[in-house]
Amino acid sequence: MSYVWHKQGQELLSEIQSFSLEQNCVGMWYIGQMGMIFRWNGITICVDPVLGAMPDDRGVDRRNYPVPFLPEDLQVDYVFCTHGHADHIHGETLRKLAQTNPQMEIYVPKPLTEVVAGYGIRTEQVKGIRQDEPADFREGFSVRGVATAHEEYQYDEEGASRTLGYVFRLGDHRLLHAGDTVVTQKLIGDLKEEHGLDAAMVPINGRDLERHARGIVGNMDSREACWFGSMIGADLLIPLHYDMIGGNEENPLVFAEYMERMYPERRYHIMRLGEKIVIV
Repeated sequence: MSYVWHKQGQELLSEIQSFSLEQNCVGMWYIGQMGMIFRWNGITICVDPVLGAMPDDRGVDRRNYPVPFLPEDLQVDYVFCTHGHADHIHGETLRKLAQTNPQMEIYVPKPLTEVVAGYGIRTEQVKGIRQDEPADFREGFSVRGVATAHEEYQYDEEGASRTLGYVFRLGDHRLLHAGDTVVTQKLIGDLKEEHGLDAAMVPINGRDLERHARGIVGNMDSREACWFGSMIGADLLIPLHYDMIGGNEENPLVFAEYMERMYPERRYHIMRLGEKIVIV
């Protein structure tokens, strides 16, 4: 499969920074794997950014395509990471973003704050989030962490989940970034409390015995993702986590086929690398 950036470099950076539609719109850009950037009301939010190499045990980069830009070139206010795997909490990316953006705050599941601070990031920039405890940031902007099961639920001794999805409340809009997870009845129930989501970003790379043998922890697959989106009432379903890492790819057209055949009344969008969509 060929991976080509729709936009990258300064063209993409300028588009993100200059996005200034009316307050009730959200700009969204896909930057690979589960990486997303949101722009709303002058605020830039980045989720699970990986803007550097992903070397294997031999030092060979596992990325299927280059980074769209260097982390030190991105202006960002908030970064959210969903869990501790390197394709979601990428130490080099976070350290360089923090150095360039000293006002930036990094939010991670509460049990992982010390891990992130250990990347050479000032401790005051690193904040912990616990599931089901909404955090208010600015007027009209809040985030709720939702416990997820990256094949299984994992909690620390104080009951804080080590893996989170995030519901971003931006003005009148609610966006789900699911991080890495399988579908559970608990997760469906937690998200039904939101009473509708404008968009849900979900992983579709699945899981199987062969990848388990290589130490790869899996996620929902395309069929599960389509059903999940229907169950939580997401207006727009966006598949992610199928392209960046060699040996762990999936074909998003399988997702599209399920949506067309089983949920023809529901909206979905397969994002190009560096593509923008606007939630209005």
